[in-house]
Amino acid sequence: MGGPLCLHGHGLRDRQQRGPTTPDGVPEEALVALRRYRCLACRAVITVVPTDVEPRRHYSRPAIALALALWSLSGLPPREVRRRISSWSILGATTAERWVTLRRWAGAASAGRLFRAIGRALDGSALEVSARVAQAALANAAPTLRHLPIGAQVFHGAVSMT
Repeated sequence: MGGPLCLHGHGLRDRQQRGPTTPDGVPEEALVALRRYRCLACRAVITVVPTDVEPRRHYSRPAIALALALWSLSGLPPREVRRRISSWSILGATTAERWVTLRRWAGAASAGRLFRAIGRALDGSALEVSARVAQAALANAAPTLRHLPIGAQVFHGAVSMT
């Protein structure tokens, strides 16, 4: 503490990022370059990511928040949420009708492993937890965005939930 910083550049790493890049955009897959640093004192490698990257998730933080909002606040069926968020084609009726990824995200949020800015684990059903995450993202949206639809506010608010 208080000593010189011992971080040195350690290259770049590409990471796949899924989901729309705007609230009403088409779902896509993109590569994001992540900057890596190595600590000379302890030899640890640190990765610095953009604010919309959710750790250990293939989908962007705004895409996840928007999906949870569409499912819980807007009441859209999982099939429609998947169509709006995932760039992968839907294969089979079972997969499309119950996009299990929504429940996985709700479970991770419930356990405190998703959207750590919320600060604690959430109780309730998957739909209730999803609504709480969406409301937290909505609360983080800038006041200047209040004229936008709720989905757009959730999308932009999720970026600041680091």
